[in-house]
Amino acid sequence: MKRVQLGIIGLGRLGREHAKNIYYNIPQADLTAICSVVQSELDLVSEEMDPRIVTNDYMDLLTDRDLDGLVISTNSATHCEIICKAAAAGVKNIYTEKPIGMSQQEIDKIRQAVTEHKVRLCQVGYNHRFDHDLCEAKKKVDEGFIGNPILIKMASRDQAGLEEFLVKFAPSSGGLVADMLTHDYDTARWFTGSEAETIYGLGGVYAYEGLKAVDDIDNTVILMRFKNGVMVQLEASRNSAYGYHAPMEIYGSEGCIKIGENSFRDRSIYLNADGVNRSCTTWFFAYWEQTYLAEIADFVDCIITGKEPKVNLIDGYKAVEWALKAKEAVDTGSIITM
Repeated sequence: MKRVQLGIIGLGRLGREHAKNIYYNIPQADLTAICSVVQSELDLVSEEMDPRIVTNDYMDLLTDRDLDGLVISTNSATHCEIICKAAAAGVKNIYTEKPIGMSQQEIDKIRQAVTEHKVRLCQVGYNHRFDHDLCEAKKKVDEGFIGNPILIKMASRDQAGLEEFLVKFAPSSGGLVADMLTHDYDTARWFTGSEAETIYGLGGVYAYEGLKAVDDIDNTVILMRFKNGVMVQLEASRNSAYGYHAPMEIYGSEGCIKIGENSFRDRSIYLNADGVNRSCTTWFFAYWEQTYLAEIADFVDCIITGKEPKVNLIDGYKAVEWALKAKEAVDTGSIITM
């Protein structure tokens, strides 16, 4: 069987991990081409993985007909431009990190370009759908284990101490709601099979004063009613003193499922005169690590088999559409109807 030839644009925090997974962990694929505007990233990856194409101009990848698929892992502000140009250039299999765009105009433009140019596969990087525990919980919910779902609660708490990085990151990320909570909104859509109907949110700057200058916040809580009646509560924080934490609870008429209630890193417990201690997960990547491999492996499998991805363009579109409304709800402190 012919190995899938992949190119990747962007070799930063997640891009480098995607490159490593393609090169080391997906036997059906080759890392054929890499692109970054940061020369040190290009040098590091090219020396380690020896791709055929090494460039700082992503158009070199869009026009290479030997590539079977394209992975976009640049900052969020560039996604729209690259996706639309890739579609126009004839790229048929695209994986892009979330969010797909930064505004309603951008996501409408992307949807039109992907449809008009008949892109076959457009997968969006909502990796939580590939988590083993979430997949098992979704199966239980579908089988009726909790009866009728009533309330879903999710929290995403990033480790503290990253103010300088977040202030620089915010303008190109879409802010707290788009960067963190679209993951959880996508998960809520997946579990409920529905869309948000009303949104109410609160939030503000509680820890990192520098975020005020870039119109971002560090903590928020959002409450929604979905069109099928399920209530959903989302929480996000940038300053968890004890490390990364992402608990989830699905409560229903006949039972409840809890996932990741504690932020334990491993099974070890340390006991001495100071008390009982257990180490916490310190970084989001450690918590979700296996899902990044699983989503790119799924992308490769979709290219080979022609099946549909777990997370498609419409999922990515709906997540940004919601994020824009959710930010409005938080900014105004009012109830927004979708």
